[in-house]
Amino acid sequence: MSSVHKHGETCLICEESKTMGIHILHQFICHECETKIIEAEVNDEYYRHYLSQLRKLKLANATL
Repeated sequence: MSSVHKHGETCLICEESKTMGIHILHQFICHECETKIIEAEVNDEYYRHYLSQLRKLKLANATL
């Protein structure tokens, strides 16, 4: 369920403007971050960063 936008959207994880990615709970995650999250191991350097950023999904959903 990926989407493509000509002008880009800000990724929830990397906070960069990207054109390809997915929406989860009305939040955009770029294709690159989606791939990194899927392939991440718990001992990876950025694993905690991904968790921290993904917690924003819960906070965003709570305000809907």
